Amino acid sequence: MKDDVIKDSGEQRTADNTVTVMDNGVPVKILTVSKGTLLADLLADNGIAVAMDCGGKGLCKKCTVRLSDETSAEPCLACQTRINADITIYLAGNPPAASSFLEACPVPVAVSPFYSQWGLAVDIGTTTVHVSLIGAGVSVAAACINPQTALGADVISRIERAMDGSLAMLTEGIRETLRDIISGLAGAMNITPDSIDGAVITGNTTMLYLLTGKNPAPLATAPFEADCRFGETVPAACLGLGLASSAVIHIPRCVSAFAGADMITAILSSGMADNRKTTLLADIGTNGELALMHGGHLYCTSTAAGPAFEGYGLSCGTYGAAGAIDRVWAENGQIRYSTIAHAPATGICGSGIVDALAAMLDLGIMDETGYLPKPVIMTGKIGIAGADVRQIQLAKSAIRAGIETLIEIAGINKTQIEAFYIAGGFGHFLDLNHAARIGLIPAELLPVTSCLGNAAHQGAAMLLQDKALIKKTALIAECTQVIPLTSNPVFSDYFLKYMMF
Repeated sequence: MKDDVIKDSGEQRTADNTVTVMDNGVPVKILTVSKGTLLADLLADNGIAVAMDCGGKGLCKKCTVRLSDETSAEPCLACQTRINADITIYLAGNPPAASSFLEACPVPVAVSPFYSQWGLAVDIGTTTVHVSLIGAGVSVAAACINPQTALGADVISRIERAMDGSLAMLTEGIRETLRDIISGLAGAMNITPDSIDGAVITGNTTMLYLLTGKNPAPLATAPFEADCRFGETVPAACLGLGLASSAVIHIPRCVSAFAGADMITAILSSGMADNRKTTLLADIGTNGELALMHGGHLYCTSTAAGPAFEGYGLSCGTYGAAGAIDRVWAENGQIRYSTIAHAPATGICGSGIVDALAAMLDLGIMDETGYLPKPVIMTGKIGIAGADVRQIQLAKSAIRAGIETLIEIAGINKTQIEAFYIAGGFGHFLDLNHAARIGLIPAELLPVTSCLGNAAHQGAAMLLQDKALIKKTALIAECTQVIPLTSNPVFSDYFLKYMMF
């Protein structure tokens, strides 16, 4: 836009400009901003989330918005653009952050609850946040996109942004989202948030650092050891979530810098720590966490799968809400699909993309290398491009290589595995045969494979209902052997192998 918008010059001026923000043709904000302000910072400071999968490096193009003034209009990257004119911003293609109600996780029997009236079970995922409100033997739940995705799709991107001065923004963003969800759930139960007097919040180590406002620098620098592994109960007022003045929050113990409390609560929920069976658990999300129990010994590792399995970062990706294409199959040589709630298609969620790739392999549309001659259109403008296939290849190879590495290090073969649990919201809707078809999970394990849904969230609910389990989770964390994958030649070999379909 000529000299009216300057691309990342770093130049700062004192005069003000007026910025009008349009969404779906409607002005939603009119802002006054100093010349030279970075557009992404302006939007974030005013509660407008735009996706920046690459952490603001200008690589992913997800933060593209359209600018116009009196003379011209053009697309630009919010993370690379500074304001130096009165302009209008047109938002486009960024995922909704609003919460949606969903079926609550099963309510465990209350034994020694962590609350007296109402309690919260919270799972802060890298991409999705799940919250259940439990009391009087009933519950209601909601989920939404983690607002921190606007500053990076994965934990590494967010650690970098925190270290670059955005820690307070990341912390307040997740707290504000939790307050909004809690308010909505409380309203659904005809109570107020200050009636809630206890909570258990789980998540991976980075998410818990950002929630509590801790500097995550130790997670990003050698020797990559967390200087806080939580396992603590704190006054709710410390997190500013608007709960009862007497409320307390328990944050379960983490295993390591990249094996968090969510892994521990998932292990708790699965029951795999309660017997001596050889059991494998894969919690598949943006930060894929894996655990293997064998001979009474528990191994654990973590692999950066990225958000593709949650529908995020794909050209037509969406999370699992009404209208998301969640099932795809081949029929009479054609690609067919269904959507959640039979609503008009809005995009493709994780389970749908796995189905679609399996169908494309079966029809010969895509070969075993992942080569796709041209985009496959499902309906209208919704389809799968070659870049989407590459994202899934990277994600599924990371998960599969982690599985194979744990099995090899434990010195066992797949026939010894008696149960294989797949956890995570993505796993709840996953077609296991299709997952094996694309190489995400070993086909040999299909007979012993089952999906647990969001086991980390369920484990948090178990802790909420029985505070005696807190000691158990701490013991699980202490007894777990962490297998690092960085520079691990076994993992590297498997990663390359399973890039193929």
